[in-house]
Amino acid sequence: MHGNYDGHTRPPFQLIHLSQLDENEPEPETRVQRLMPRTGFATIYGPPGCGKTFWAIHLGLTVAAGLPFFGCETERSGVVYIAAEAGNGIKKRIIAARDRLGVTDAEFYLITEAPNLGFANPNDSNRLILDIQAARIPNLGMIFLDTVARVTPGSDENSVMHMGAFIANADRIARHFDCIVVGVHHTGKDDGRGMRGSSAINGATDCEWWVRKDDGGMRSAKLTKMRDGEGDLSMTFDLDVVEMADGTTTCVIAELSQPEVRKTERKVWQPTGAAKIAYEALVELVNERGSVPPENNHIPSRTRTTSIDSWRAHAIARGLCSGGNDDAVRMSFKRASEKLLNTNKIATWNSHVWLVL
Repeated sequence: MHGNYDGHTRPPFQLIHLSQLDENEPEPETRVQRLMPRTGFATIYGPPGCGKTFWAIHLGLTVAAGLPFFGCETERSGVVYIAAEAGNGIKKRIIAARDRLGVTDAEFYLITEAPNLGFANPNDSNRLILDIQAARIPNLGMIFLDTVARVTPGSDENSVMHMGAFIANADRIARHFDCIVVGVHHTGKDDGRGMRGSSAINGATDCEWWVRKDDGGMRSAKLTKMRDGEGDLSMTFDLDVVEMADGTTTCVIAELSQPEVRKTERKVWQPTGAAKIAYEALVELVNERGSVPPENNHIPSRTRTTSIDSWRAHAIARGLCSGGNDDAVRMSFKRASEKLLNTNKIATWNSHVWLVL
């Protein structure tokens, strides 16, 4: 076991000499292969109704039973799930998930009381450690805090000091049990901007999962941060409705896809305003009157070009800076052409200009 904990006794700080640092040390161990570190602090966050608590329960039960999680191996470990928000109401969800997974024997423990792990003095971190320690859970590996808001009552989520106190308590628990503490958290008004409140939480995490439901109803979990590991993974899932023995219903996770590297769509800049007029003028001019110059080392082979002077005249004829004096028109064309060059829409050499396709 881990010995007594009185809130004051700390192990000595370990000093590692420069000569002892080894670049060939094994990769950090994981609690869930590729998806969750073995120790530290992680978060699962998303807006209300996205399914993050169902996803967290599914994760906890698969780890407790040593079952694959979305196709990834897990280290069978004891799990404590602190349902600070749902309280006793979460029992139905856990029972349904347990039955769907076929779990009959697993070291999974539920706490329905909300501890105060925030800025309060005294807080409940010491009491929580002692109570969990007294349960003598074999190979305790994960502790869920659902939600961060409910285990930090009276704390200001936007305060670095208040959230720093919560992070310190989560870290104390993780270090004491040599486990991963997972906070279930909400997003702000803008779902795409990450977790609600102070950025101190984001800075302290070893792993972050963003759970969301898109406009088409597809639910996904995306690994937005993985310290010292593979990131940018994504998986999809659904919520199956199941009927309980008493006639009520709840939901369970249905895994749809295994983790894969998320494809990031490259945003291609599209010209607007004067740049759009100039670009469309060049497209029209090259297609109608462009010609292929003699082979050289500056213009791609068999590329149709036109002259910059012809392009300028055609852009002006199409309404570039209409109504302006000569200086205004000249400056408008200069800015438009520079923007198109800088965004790799066009290329020039000497008097030639052409489209970059």
